[in-house]
Amino acid sequence: MNRSRRPRPGPAKKGSSRPASPSAEVARLSRKLDECRARLAQIEKHGIDSATAQRLAALEEGQQVARGQAVDAALAKSKAEAELRALRKAITEAPGPLGWLLRRATRRLDISGA
Repeated sequence: MNRSRRPRPGPAKKGSSRPASPSAEVARLSRKLDECRARLAQIEKHGIDSATAQRLAALEEGQQVARGQAVDAALAKSKAEAELRALRKAITEAPGPLGWLLRRATRRLDISGA
């Protein structure tokens, strides 16, 4: 019986520092090296000002996207709050025994106000 205490090598898990395969890691690093060489050639050809301007433009574009997402989130939040207010109003105004049960359930859950 083999009772080795060393863990068996298995497939790389997500977030693991070990690559899935050496050839895939070499390919990834090769692509990254090619990108760096192209970037360096561009800087040598056009100067650092051009590269800086392109980077600033990319950052401004990302900032505009983030602002748009923030606006969308604010709109979604206000819509959800309006729906919650309408639901609470409907519960407080519900007639009969069902309304009483709904109001009692909201008191027990402590969601009636906030």
